[in-house]
Amino acid sequence: MQVESSPWVQRLRDGVVPPLRPFVLGAVGLLALSVGVLVVEALHADAIASVGRVSVVVIVPLLGAVFCVVVPISAWRDTRQDRRALAHAHRHGQPALHLPVSARGISAPQDLPDRRITLFTVDRSGLLGWTAVSPDPVMTIPWSSIERIDLATKDDRGRRVDYGLWLTTTDGAVVLQPRSALGRPFEAGQPKLDTLRRVLRSLRP
Repeated sequence: MQVESSPWVQRLRDGVVPPLRPFVLGAVGLLALSVGVLVVEALHADAIASVGRVSVVVIVPLLGAVFCVVVPISAWRDTRQDRRALAHAHRHGQPALHLPVSARGISAPQDLPDRRITLFTVDRSGLLGWTAVSPDPVMTIPWSSIERIDLATKDDRGRRVDYGLWLTTTDGAVVLQPRSALGRPFEAGQPKLDTLRRVLRSLRP
């Protein structure tokens, strides 16, 4: 199976938001585990103190508990926003690809008309940016203005890592930071970024 036709890419083509319930149940399970570890540590505080590194032993499950609370809330928020943006986009037709993005990760030559863009759709005209509020696209990147599609890189602890899609346009560079899926707050990793670059190139007229 080609990567470009994998179930993950197909969900982006179809505009399918993964169900939230399994994600939340998994987070609840991890939260229960983290709280259980904290309770056990509290009951055996003296033994843990004698071993040393108390701060690490306590902080790791505490951070895990916080993570399991914050992430499902973010996923619920992103699911609501993405569903609304999808509804607006689909009133204008069925695109070839739905590209969920992090609004704070968008960079463009000019100020963005709306910094709440949560989704780009890709069709024969180009890329259209959507929010959960506006019934019309708030940003348009026509194919005629796109010269190259590459990966955006940055320095991370002394090495170069990919973090987004770099679109070289006639007006300047536009950088998009895709999320891993519709309704999810996580940023797409390097393998998925490379796949998205190939998919976008294949959709270019």
